[in-house]
Amino acid sequence: MIGGGVIGLSAAHHLARAGHQVTLIERTTCGHAASWGNAGWIVPSLVQPFNAPGAVPQALRAALNPKSPIAIRQIPTWSLARWGLAFLRNSRPDRSRGSLQALAAMAAGAAEDVSALAEELGFETHRTGLLVPFRSQPAWDAYLAAHAEVESAGYRGRTELLTATEMKNREPALAGDIIGGVYLPDEVSVRPDAMTAALATAFQDSGGALAEHESVVGIDHSGRDWQVTTSRRALSGDAVVLAAGEHTAALARMCGVRLPLQSGRGCSVTLPPILQLRGPVKIAEDRIACTPFTSGEVRISGTFDLVRPGAGTARGRMRAVLDAAAVTLPALRGLDISDVEIWSGARPCTPDSLPVVGPAGNTPGLFVASGHGTLGMTLAVNTGRAITAMVGATVTGNISKGQTIL
Repeated sequence: MIGGGVIGLSAAHHLARAGHQVTLIERTTCGHAASWGNAGWIVPSLVQPFNAPGAVPQALRAALNPKSPIAIRQIPTWSLARWGLAFLRNSRPDRSRGSLQALAAMAAGAAEDVSALAEELGFETHRTGLLVPFRSQPAWDAYLAAHAEVESAGYRGRTELLTATEMKNREPALAGDIIGGVYLPDEVSVRPDAMTAALATAFQDSGGALAEHESVVGIDHSGRDWQVTTSRRALSGDAVVLAAGEHTAALARMCGVRLPLQSGRGCSVTLPPILQLRGPVKIAEDRIACTPFTSGEVRISGTFDLVRPGAGTARGRMRAVLDAAAVTLPALRGLDISDVEIWSGARPCTPDSLPVVGPAGNTPGLFVASGHGTLGMTLAVNTGRAITAMVGATVTGNISKGQTIL
């Protein structure tokens, strides 16, 4: 297993539980990168694909607005151009609908699964639902139309429409100009670093071997065996799973496989208890997530910037996120973040919004689990199960050529 984010850890945990001998290789520390400072939401209601009809003109307008939650912040390359053209093709209504149906199916039961996993492994989780306030009727109407599509694709969670007074009663921190909103009682949130730490411990308790601070420098195949060379040693096994987040595409190229992945950077700041929230809040009009933790801290996260792999933190982008969030949550107004640590992490994204989960290339034993975009936390458990089933079939010789999950 190459990659120690939430996807790689979930897959490694499930494989070890199934009796496989697994070595997980992580270039830094498990649970860091995109799995560290994200919102921690398990949200089957938010599977609307990025390649929805109308997304292209919206993205072009956003690219010209420095304060937009969506931006393109890398020098154009052939790889980005190919990805963009594929995104354009996949924005057709029929293809976007297919992406939505597939994502809804993979996210089904995610909230219950993560809640059960949290009870078993003992990491912080909250079943307080998700609150979505609105300041304008057009934004509310657009959200409800998109949510209706998610429901038609199979979402079975409860949806409650609330008046402005009901919203304020449920969340007193909201601004006075809120006109109403939506409450989704069945959504779940976790503390991401607590979840990944618990998965890493459970993986090792099941006999898994953890190799942190080791970079993969070579991947080769000979006969039935795979050889992985790291910065420290050489390893061999029946199968290799590439689950290295934004670095997955580069690893796949070592194996002669091209993956359509681009890095979508998000940023966040975890604030001390200056803002009291009763539960997670999604500011849909600005694409901002607000998550309270047991410690009293609140994480404010947002932005989706197409960047090159390894791009650093953008403090100015986080400032724009906080200024936008303060319109809905007045306690954030005028907040000084000059001495506050800003986190950023890049999520691998595909042009059709579907994660790449399954065999890669024509050589048996090579698998990919990447491209989950903003749904990594939501899809982690089901991805781990899927990879375990497919690796198990490969080891026993029962997998069919070209079999994929999505």
